Amino acid sequence: MDIIMPQLGETVAEGVLSKWHKKAGESVVLGEVLFEIETDKTSMEIEATNEGKLLKITVNEGETVAVGTVLAVLLTDNEDEDTIIKNIDAKKETADEVLEEKIEDTGSIENTSVNKEDAPTQLNIESDGVFSLDPPPWFEPFCEVLTPLEKYIKIDIESGFRFTPLAKRILSNNDINISEVIEYFKTTGIKKIAKIQVEEFQSRAPQESKNQPINQNTIKADRSIYTEIDPLNRIRRTTAERLSNSWPNIPQAFQAVEVIFSNVDRARKHLKEKNKDNKDFKISYLSFVARAVCIAIKSYPRVNSYFDGKQLLLSEIVNLGIAIDLNYKGLLVPVIKDAQKMNIIELNDSLNDLVNRAQSGNLKQEEYNGGTYTISNNGSMGTYLTAPIINPPQVAILSFDGVNKKPVVIEDADHGDTIAIRRSGIIGQSFDHRAFDGAYAASFLKEVDNIIENYDWLNEIN
Repeated sequence: MDIIMPQLGETVAEGVLSKWHKKAGESVVLGEVLFEIETDKTSMEIEATNEGKLLKITVNEGETVAVGTVLAVLLTDNEDEDTIIKNIDAKKETADEVLEEKIEDTGSIENTSVNKEDAPTQLNIESDGVFSLDPPPWFEPFCEVLTPLEKYIKIDIESGFRFTPLAKRILSNNDINISEVIEYFKTTGIKKIAKIQVEEFQSRAPQESKNQPINQNTIKADRSIYTEIDPLNRIRRTTAERLSNSWPNIPQAFQAVEVIFSNVDRARKHLKEKNKDNKDFKISYLSFVARAVCIAIKSYPRVNSYFDGKQLLLSEIVNLGIAIDLNYKGLLVPVIKDAQKMNIIELNDSLNDLVNRAQSGNLKQEEYNGGTYTISNNGSMGTYLTAPIINPPQVAILSFDGVNKKPVVIEDADHGDTIAIRRSGIIGQSFDHRAFDGAYAASFLKEVDNIIENYDWLNEIN
């Protein structure tokens, strides 16, 4: 059986095979660590999902490979070693033949999407040695693997430009004029057009005007002023890329409400007294905000959706992403699955566990995937108001800032208005204006506010 590069996150397209824990010829036991992978998001040990003999390693330590790439071949008990070896050789021969045919058709290896060293692992070869254009079962739509070029636009070889399969797919699906793309990049010196170049064209190519903001990338700094280099790690580079794509491509609006936490304070005090013998027990305001969000989404499901360009796809489950800082070294957004099913205690325990394991590097592979709504919490930093950037493909993200004592006006029908000291904080939401309008977003925030201030927390606790 083939051992392939796993998908370690919904946006992860590649990773570095940093270490093999087994050598070719050694026995593999179910559940033992087989190899380690480093991606833009994390470093993770991958366990063996089957037992057998590690017959062949096809990707060496330190190599960067795409999701779905065959890393090694494992010989299981019900397989014949000679047959497996013959199949490996047959795949390589067939892949080389396909590559040679493509070179003959295009006149150059530079104009084909298959690299010679990648061919044995990237191509989809059936067991009988026949090359198939059908995508393999592990294929992901955001993974640049096995794109059948015949189904997408053709590029004039004489143009001097190379287009990756994923770039061709995006151009074709969005009916983008290829001539305009080539004309746009003629003066840049770029000759290979990949996904990032297409996204740059989509965001910057619309008609320029004299009133257009200055492109910061064209402004040259005086390098003598900046004497130290602080290189971005993989997590920071991925965050920069994702947010750079989010901001120009999603029309984002922001709203905020002020929330009084007196009701939550009573519940927290009760819980702390109830768990006074448990030194490890802690419950933060964030847990109550997260629980309020899950309850409010029942009434306002559009905030928990995906906009596909034509319609909203609503989710019945709330997979709650929590933005977690890694001591200024980067940002992770692991996910609490089915958060809507948890009460305040269960959600608080899940939050504390998630934060602890994220900061210690012990998150599980599946905890990076499937988020439908995200909360960004800066309260511990003492911030007053944060306008976060949406985490695609989600349509909204909530920010929660510091909770502090302040004078507030208390309305009382019998005694009139009075001023009192209460704990309050700002809750804001950035949202995709294509998905819904400000009235809907404001109503959702108001519902979150109402739940925090008036929900019967003590009843849920007891």
